[in-house]
Amino acid sequence: MTPAPPPAPPPADPNPRRGQRLLFLAAGFAVLLTFPLLGAADRVGRLGGVPGVYLYVLLVWGVLIALTGWLART
Repeated sequence: MTPAPPPAPPPADPNPRRGQRLLFLAAGFAVLLTFPLLGAADRVGRLGGVPGVYLYVLLVWGVLIALTGWLART
């Protein structure tokens, strides 16, 4: 009985700075979702009957999802 061949090494990451970019993205969005900017969005009032802070958080969250997906695929 022959031993099983060793497992193949994982493929090399074509973008070695991906981790750094994702970390920078997370830090940037953490800043966007802290009090000073949330407070500024809260003063906008209502847009189409929806409070401005809700629209701000939804927009920031959607952009975070889109950029994270784009960085993960490239």
